[in-house]
Amino acid sequence: MPTIKTTTTRDFRKRFNRYADDVADYNDAVIVTRPDNKNVVMISEAEYNSWQETNYLLKTEANRKALRESQSQLEDDNSKVITPEDWAKIVTQHELSEM
Repeated sequence: MPTIKTTTTRDFRKRFNRYADDVADYNDAVIVTRPDNKNVVMISEAEYNSWQETNYLLKTEANRKALRESQSQLEDDNSKVITPEDWAKIVTQHELSEM
């Protein structure tokens, strides 16, 4: 389970490789405390990319509305979950019907 660690600048420099490995391997986050509360956070590239994608998706009201509607549809009893194989069949049938 990912953890959030807090360390000083001095300790972070001394143990950088260990912190970097924990961040990359276990999705941990490291808060590096600095004077005047100018703290920084180290997260993995995968976590950073995930945050960027989330920020992008939530950037506009239209996207937020579409995501809320999609979530509502998933929670609705009329929704049906299909497998990737079933989806491939649907696509194939649709392509054949357009010929």
